[in-house]
Amino acid sequence: MPRKKNTLNSSRFQLPGALVVLVSLASACGGNQDVSGKLRGSDSLVINFYAPGSETVTESMTTTEEAAIRRLTEFISAKETEVFKCGYDGNLLFFEKGKPVSDVSFKFSDESCRHFVMDIKGQLVATKMSNQAADFLADLKTR
Repeated sequence: MPRKKNTLNSSRFQLPGALVVLVSLASACGGNQDVSGKLRGSDSLVINFYAPGSETVTESMTTTEEAAIRRLTEFISAKETEVFKCGYDGNLLFFEKGKPVSDVSFKFSDESCRHFVMDIKGQLVATKMSNQAADFLADLKTR
């Protein structure tokens, strides 16, 4: 049975207002609009981490914190990359008003294979995972 973690509602994940505006503007200019459009409006998020080499959920956490959801959306809305075949470390389940919006799988533990992947209009779309995104997810997993 997965271990339930505390939510992400902590001051550690709150960004000052000006920084939120700057990050939002930067992602709007250089981000993947299909991805950000699909995730826009999400009001809750479940993060699942898998056991190494499997899709068995070992850790899970939820949040309704807007800043945390926005930050993960920005990470996912990066430039497209190839769909790697190296397994996944977990998934992000985005919800809006209790209804599923998207299931985004991720790989952060292998530096040469870091990416997010999700279905957009019936097509698998992979986006590049930054070192900052990988560090963010690794930090969440070790909590």
